Amino acid sequence: MKLYGAAYSRAGRCIWMLEEIGQPYDHVGTSPRGETRTPEMLKLNPNGHVPVLDDNGYVIWESLAINQYLAEKTGILWPAGAQAHGQIAQWSLWAMTEVEPHLVTMLMHMMFLPEAQRSPEAIEQAKAALAKPMQVLDDHLAGRAYLLGADFNVGDLNVCSVLGLAAMLHYDFSPFANVGAWLGRCNGRPAARRYQQKAQEAMAKMG
Repeated sequence: MKLYGAAYSRAGRCIWMLEEIGQPYDHVGTSPRGETRTPEMLKLNPNGHVPVLDDNGYVIWESLAINQYLAEKTGILWPAGAQAHGQIAQWSLWAMTEVEPHLVTMLMHMMFLPEAQRSPEAIEQAKAALAKPMQVLDDHLAGRAYLLGADFNVGDLNVCSVLGLAAMLHYDFSPFANVGAWLGRCNGRPAARRYQQKAQEAMAKMG
């Protein structure tokens, strides 16, 4: 298997999943810009984005789809039953639709936009909006170690990886104790630490 995409991009969650399943893979750390629009890359993903997984000629893109594919193919982090699969899809999509847009707003106005275009008001509005989904997650995790109960699964991995942006932005998780404890359990996994090390090394190379 070959995964395309920088470890600090959305490809990171796929690296984490590949580390969890423990099968050999090659990682091509393309830049999120430029290199994704070469003729070679556009043949793999005509949208010009990463991550892309090439599994012995079977090509799939979109990070959540890649992780679900890997989980279902290997049976790792993939509990049995349609209801469990529905819950995994529900929480994975929830993270992308209810959480990530607010984090991206914060990221843009705190780090990426030119100084003159940054808006403190936009940051505060995003933080305030983020509190609602955080409370939803915190309530759900009350009395649960992981999203579906006692065992870590690919849904936990997906949601935790999205919230990694919040940690990078020093978001205050203290009002959401259940979320904070759950993040600690997820990020403490050996595979998660290996992925985090790869991401830190990739960012260091950027200077």
